[in-house]
Amino acid sequence: MAALIAASSSATALSSKACVARQPFAAAAARLPARPAAGAMQVQAMAKPTKAAEFRGMSSEDIDAAVLECKRDMFSMRIKFAKREDWKPSDYKQTKRKIAQLLTVKREAEMANGIERRDSKAAERRLLVDAGLGRFAN
Repeated sequence: MAALIAASSSATALSSKACVARQPFAAAAARLPARPAAGAMQVQAMAKPTKAAEFRGMSSEDIDAAVLECKRDMFSMRIKFAKREDWKPSDYKQTKRKIAQLLTVKREAEMANGIERRDSKAAERRLLVDAGLGRFAN
C-alpha cells in the first residue's frame, strides 16, 4: 500500500523541467502584463513633419516658448513609455526634429543680427543665473 501511495504521489509531482515542457510560456505569461486587444487600441493622429521655413517669421521669445513646449511634450512621451502606455516613437523623433529646427532658426536670426555664438551662450547663462537656475545662483 505504501508503495502505491509513493508511486501515485511521484506521478502527480512533476519536476520543473516537466512543467516547462507541458506549459513553456506559463511563467512568462504570469510576469508580463496583458496586451490590449487589437480592436481596443485607439488610433492616434500622427504628428505632421515640419519645415524650418514655417518658423522663420517667429520672434526669439516665441521660439523659446515653442522649444519649451516641445521639451514638455517629449518629457510626457518619456513618462508614457515608462508607464507602458500607448505612444509612438515617430512622434518623439518628430518632436526632436522640430526642436532642432527651432533652435537652428533662432541661431540663424542671431547670426543675421551679428551676434556671435559665444555672446549668445553667455546671454543664455545670464538668464539662467538671473532666474536662480545657474551654477552661481544662491
